Amino acid sequence: MLACLSDLPFTPHEYQVLTAQKILYEMDCRALIADEVGLGKTIEAGLIIKELLRTGQAKKILILTPASLVQQWWSELNEKFGLNFWVSRKGPWAWAGQCVISSLDKAKREEHRQYLLENEYDLVVIDEAHKLKNRKTSNWSLVSLLKTKGLILLTATPMQNKVEEIYNLVCLLRPELFPDYDGFLNYYQLNPKTMISDLRDKLQDVMIRNLTQELDIKNINRNISLIQVELSEPEKEIYKRIKAYPGTFLSLTLCKEFCSSLSALYDTLRKKGDYEILALLEECEISPKLKHLDLILRCHHGKILIFTEYLQTQFYIARYLNQQNVKFLLFNGMLKRGQKEWVKDLFEKRDIPVMISTDAGSQGLNFQYCDVIVNFDLPWNPMKVEQRIGRIDRLGQKSDSVYIYNFVMKGTLEEKIFTVLSEKISLFKQCVGELNKILVDNEEELYEMIGRL
Repeated sequence: MLACLSDLPFTPHEYQVLTAQKILYEMDCRALIADEVGLGKTIEAGLIIKELLRTGQAKKILILTPASLVQQWWSELNEKFGLNFWVSRKGPWAWAGQCVISSLDKAKREEHRQYLLENEYDLVVIDEAHKLKNRKTSNWSLVSLLKTKGLILLTATPMQNKVEEIYNLVCLLRPELFPDYDGFLNYYQLNPKTMISDLRDKLQDVMIRNLTQELDIKNINRNISLIQVELSEPEKEIYKRIKAYPGTFLSLTLCKEFCSSLSALYDTLRKKGDYEILALLEECEISPKLKHLDLILRCHHGKILIFTEYLQTQFYIARYLNQQNVKFLLFNGMLKRGQKEWVKDLFEKRDIPVMISTDAGSQGLNFQYCDVIVNFDLPWNPMKVEQRIGRIDRLGQKSDSVYIYNFVMKGTLEEKIFTVLSEKISLFKQCVGELNKILVDNEEELYEMIGRL
């Protein structure tokens, strides 16, 4: 039993205690915690940190998170574990504390990186560790060079697109488990089924993944509706023209923007000087997506999170809600850390029913007081959808059911994305394990739709 449990002002779930014990005493404090979203990975990491400090096994600890989660981590460690971590600010002295929290983006900057690499840590914790999936990035490079006895990686989505992403995470924890990178890739390309089987076996040595369906602690019904949106005749003509645009990448970008909103498409076409299509845009009436959104707003009287990948779409939705006299808040990467905390606080405590967010709000943040998500446009990565849903389908959710609405433009690239998403979900299940429903209420419905494409 953990010595620190008697010091805590709350009682953690049994699976959280067991996870901490296994990592501490069976995995040498080098592990990937890949619990499904909303099961409390921060609590598990907090238990490990508290136990190491309580028993004197660690003195110097570093936590690196996305910038938007720094304050949340500090608050949770302080309130639940009585730990007062130093939040790094400016200058080299920012890293001088024994227990420090900082953003990964700040840590990797050259002026800070050198100070981190000079230190030796007893434990390093990385939240949203899927940001380390690419070994060619400065994120991965920094973490690979840190001098630390223990390393804990936290992410519900350790693989998002490719098998190599799991390999890159495992290499940070236990590089001896696999051959060199080129050897891994060559072997995988020649023996994909064998490699996936080997990968899953070896992951047992470094990964813990708790699943909602195996635990009797979060009985939330996840209701998912696929909203297939019909195009108007002017929209069909616009889509036909942008599909024929020269340059595969440009055409793909325009199609993706079109599927989000005509407002997102407008800026790109204006920069290209394509006034013919711009003239067609001006003939279009209100987006059918907004009409569906209006119905959702009428059906639900709690708080609603609307996600989009594009700032221009965010502003487009905001203009519509303003015309309808619906109160709303905007959450995006343009906000500074303090502003983000202020917006989150307003959404929770004030009578403001809607928050429109880009993917800046899709990771790590807690919105248990909200029970509806609208994916106004779908990312091409199913794990991003799962991260979005995890903002409300998590421990502490006040409702028995949460509602997810996925918008898809019929007859467009967005329909074909479903095929890609289903393939990625299948690969994730083969390598990592089960995944809750994220696109439709049942897989048969998904495969029926794919069959029609």
